[in-house]
Amino acid sequence: MEYSALVFDDCKEVEDTYDKLLATIDLFANDENCTQIVVSCKSVWTLRLASSPKNKVMLVQRPDKPYVALLNGLKAVKQENVVVTGISTKHIKKDVDTLLDHLSRYPAINFDKDLQAFDTRLLMFCLQKAIESNLAITSYAQAVTLANTPLESVE
Repeated sequence: MEYSALVFDDCKEVEDTYDKLLATIDLFANDENCTQIVVSCKSVWTLRLASSPKNKVMLVQRPDKPYVALLNGLKAVKQENVVVTGISTKHIKKDVDTLLDHLSRYPAINFDKDLQAFDTRLLMFCLQKAIESNLAITSYAQAVTLANTPLESVE
């Protein structure tokens, strides 16, 4: 299954480092099913990434307002399926493969706090519903849950 990866770093976890960001990017860059990697991180890291471009990687601005950051990241995604990840937890290709297997059967999957997968159209619908309802959201998982679509957990 082809997918886009959306890498978010909100820089709130002490263990988040530039090296972990690069390792996360490499995880998806080495996956032939991943056609695009959208990175939304703090501006100093964005500048470092921009100075040495990588294949498949698209950089997007990370605004301070969570909803705008979520919308900016999602607008850059070109595939119907998206894997959303943070950088605090190290994942391996097997984790991503398991997540995608579940995504083939259900549109909103939760692996852990740093790894989820969604049908991109569902996310757009949920974000639209949240803004129309004037709801403050801080994550895609929260938007999906507010739209009454439960996240299926990977066991």
